[in-house]
Amino acid sequence: MKILHVILRVGLGLMLLAFGLNKFFWFMPDFDFTGYPEAEHLFNSLRFSGEDPEVGKGYIMHLVGASEAIIGLLLVLKKWVPFALVMLVPISINIVLFHLVVNLPNIGPAILVAAINAYLLYKNWNAYRAMFQ
Repeated sequence: MKILHVILRVGLGLMLLAFGLNKFFWFMPDFDFTGYPEAEHLFNSLRFSGEDPEVGKGYIMHLVGASEAIIGLLLVLKKWVPFALVMLVPISINIVLFHLVVNLPNIGPAILVAAINAYLLYKNWNAYRAMFQ
């Protein structure tokens, strides 16, 4: 069972590292927003600022990308894992809500990230006990 926890932690870390770095270098294709103009508009408004997408860069995607990359690196390196998992909670909630509200067909990876995050939080619950006393 311990090997499963390592696989989930490292797998989640690598996924976050890849998606976090993608928000800087855009080496993966974007989700297909065909038929979901609200999702495309919201995604582009987070990614760009200003009218011309080639000129203005938004800061939100860079902030989220840096957070995801740092969290992913911490999970892969097994450093401050409980801290990294707590930092991932608001990101995973927002990813799920984005897809739930405006782009339901692409919700799979969001559910996967949230579920693994929840499971690893549960497995590291002893690190959080002091916060709830």
